[in-house]
Amino acid sequence: MTNKIIIKIAGIVMLITGLGHLITHFLVQFSQNPHPELEATMATTFLEIGSKVSVLDLHNGFSLAMGILLAGFGIQILRSRKRIDLIFHSILAAIILLISFLYFPLFVVVLITASFGFLIISLFKSKEI
Repeated sequence: MTNKIIIKIAGIVMLITGLGHLITHFLVQFSQNPHPELEATMATTFLEIGSKVSVLDLHNGFSLAMGILLAGFGIQILRSRKRIDLIFHSILAAIILLISFLYFPLFVVVLITASFGFLIISLFKSKEI
């Protein structure tokens, strides 16, 4: 497998992770909530962070931003042209992977681990892409 293919796999996996997050966000938001009391509490709990915002709005905003950022990160990986890009992407993927071990479900950890693994393989396989 060539280095370009390995990088493409890493980028596509991260892109799929981001798009999957966005799709899941909307599927969950428009489905029957098994805990409506939790959603109601989040909607009526407000934080003062520059402006008054509900915890539910903050949660939804972060969720949408996360999906878009992961998809964008996947696109950036696909656009990698230099070794320094791979180093930077590997560091970011490692940080995301550490966070995912702490907070995300297993299937997300598996996807991010795969993307990180392919980045590391690509990084050590060649000096330039």
